Amino acid sequence: MAPKSRNKASMDAEAVARMMAAQDEEDTVPAAEAVPQEPAPRAAPTPSAKPQPMPAFDPGKIDGRTLRKTGREPFATRIKPETHEALRRIAYHRRITIAEALEMAVAEFDRG
Repeated sequence: MAPKSRNKASMDAEAVARMMAAQDEEDTVPAAEAVPQEPAPRAAPTPSAKPQPMPAFDPGKIDGRTLRKTGREPFATRIKPETHEALRRIAYHRRITIAEALEMAVAEFDRG
């Protein structure tokens, strides 16, 4: 029997695990082995200045949904196709989301 094909999600989880293991190895380097870094001058940064190390990756705190979080609640409704097209057109021309266009419309309605 052929081995079961692996889905994309399991490969992503393994990639995250490998990345976390590599970062854990970097964090556990003894201080004697660590290369001392000179403090960067307070004047204008030079192009050769080394960037600050990134904090350790914690998938429990940050994921794709967290990065896209907008503080909005789900809202499903039925509207006429013309209204939907108008909302999409307004959002496209203003380069905002449909949710933002709807929020602006409600705010304008509340103003009177």
